[in-house]
Amino acid sequence: MNLFSFKTSIAQFAVSISLILLIFILLNTAQARVGKNECPENRYLLPNLQDYDHLKYAPAERERLYNGGTFISSVDSIDDDNGDGKEEYLVQPNWVAYHLKSFNSNRGSNYAPSYRRPKNWYRLKLFNEEREHYKTNQNVGNSYLGMGHVWNRGHLSQRADSNRITPEFGCNTHVFSNAVPQSPKFNRGIWQGMENYVSSLSNERGELWVVTGPVYEKEKVIQFIGEREKKEIPVAVPDKLFKVIFMESERGVEVISLIYPNKFDKLPTYYKEGNCQQDKQYDHTPYIVSLKDVEDATGLTFFSGIEMDLSEFKKIKATILPTVGDEHRVGYCL
Repeated sequence: MNLFSFKTSIAQFAVSISLILLIFILLNTAQARVGKNECPENRYLLPNLQDYDHLKYAPAERERLYNGGTFISSVDSIDDDNGDGKEEYLVQPNWVAYHLKSFNSNRGSNYAPSYRRPKNWYRLKLFNEEREHYKTNQNVGNSYLGMGHVWNRGHLSQRADSNRITPEFGCNTHVFSNAVPQSPKFNRGIWQGMENYVSSLSNERGELWVVTGPVYEKEKVIQFIGEREKKEIPVAVPDKLFKVIFMESERGVEVISLIYPNKFDKLPTYYKEGNCQQDKQYDHTPYIVSLKDVEDATGLTFFSGIEMDLSEFKKIKATILPTVGDEHRVGYCL
């Protein structure tokens, strides 16, 4: 080998090493950025939580169960959901249940730290059943585009509560086993206010349990989003949403049940402007119902494992929401 060839080889080797180092630095910088600031493209593989009993007050009716770590959901199978005689997939949970504990934050909002939400919600093998049924390979999230763009991908177990464990658990709430189409001014307004209230109430009480999900009015035609000519999966739009809060005390179990309209021609008066930060405070009392009302509206059964007759207990309707101290408030509206 002559001197020129040797110097050329050294130079090429140096360039190769520099490129390898540059790629290594860029990869590590990107991973650090994603790890610290934003949710990754794929879900985190996380351990099961040991001291949480999400199913403690969950309904008896259980279809395809999905364990999201900070919540468990029962995803709808092909069946008749509104009594119209048609069997169909809703492509969403019938209910989501979660056990929520208090959280201390030094942030002004009292929210736990979080990552930037993923650009696309995560794809689940769970919905391969629907993909096979509709002969498509589309992601469920595609159904919320185009004609479905007027509906939000609305969480049922909100990300902010899962962030209390870690931001990684918060990222993993972006799955369609934890969402239904929600009207934007409902999702970003009074529903967010109730989510914040639940978070605040858990701080006040120490812990509580929540079951929440869609309501479909009996024998009413179900509206779907998703364009079939684009081979998108039809996703049902709930008429209403319910939320049931369970709290344990020395007196027994306290229950607060609510049902909110999700579809409306005119924004309901109590929804104000449909903007959490602008509206600040909502009156939720018009939407308080009894547990029996929720059962009648959804076909779900609560407290099925208890032998004593709870029919009268289930008819009890709260008149007001428990107060929450300012030190326990979470978020920018209640």
